[in-house]
Amino acid sequence: MPKRPDAELVKTTKFHELEFYIMRKKLDSTIFNKTQVDLTHTFEFLEKYNKGRKDEDKLTLFQIYLAAGVRAVTLRPKINRFVSGRRLWQRNQILFSFVVKKEKTEDGEEINAMIEFDPFDTLETVQKTASHHLYESRFGANKNEQDVKFWGSKPRWVIRFMFWLLRWTDERNIPIYAFTKDIPMWSTLFLAHLGSIGVDAVYHHLFELGTTGLLITFGKMHKSQIINENSDEIEIRKVMDLKISIDDRIAPGSYTGPTINLFKDLIENPEPLLIPPELSDEQLDKLMLKKYKKERLERQKTQKKE
Repeated sequence: MPKRPDAELVKTTKFHELEFYIMRKKLDSTIFNKTQVDLTHTFEFLEKYNKGRKDEDKLTLFQIYLAAGVRAVTLRPKINRFVSGRRLWQRNQILFSFVVKKEKTEDGEEINAMIEFDPFDTLETVQKTASHHLYESRFGANKNEQDVKFWGSKPRWVIRFMFWLLRWTDERNIPIYAFTKDIPMWSTLFLAHLGSIGVDAVYHHLFELGTTGLLITFGKMHKSQIINENSDEIEIRKVMDLKISIDDRIAPGSYTGPTINLFKDLIENPEPLLIPPELSDEQLDKLMLKKYKKERLERQKTQKKE
């Protein structure tokens, strides 16, 4: 059986496997979803959470997005899958990628950041982890930035050969992990916070290179008329549009739909993110994370003996 350094093989149905032959590429299998998030309570939560905290410890709206994403992936692990070599794989890390502007201007230099999260992360741990990586991306030594400068200085034929090799090896499930582990297209989720530069959310293409099968864009906050479900009265609310592109092969719509709803609910009501999730051994094992692989294998051995 094939093995990858970044994922574990998942057994699936023959019906599902046929999809990998019918829809060979991500662009053949991308579906799009749009939802609106009510940020009224979220901003109230942010104000209360940040009251009395130092600037470096204050939570941002984007960090709530990140924490909600981590919790959604933790509770809905199938969303952390990808298709490669016409096989289904469960990624063994929770990796989020996004573009960071060193300066928030049209000409500001852009670099990619990629952060690994833990299933037991909370708002506090996500805030610290994200703040550290953002600072390093803007002012420190960013590995992705170094790679871009290195390969960008090579002749065109070298760059073309390198990307051909990356695609060829990845398709055969023998990825060059020394390279792919630092490339943002090999991640659970790619995020684009367009609202931070005053732009509405857009339907973004998935990257054919790599294994990322989920991409979310966040639009700018605006006011909208919302009907109160309890009173039927029209209220003016602060809302934000989410537009999602997802590889339909990784999980059926009956699974991805509720996952998107969970993500939305966690942004609108972040209180559950204040504490770590209560995960059973079975739930943790389904994530197939390499940092917990030793414990998972020990449990499997114990179960076989019993």
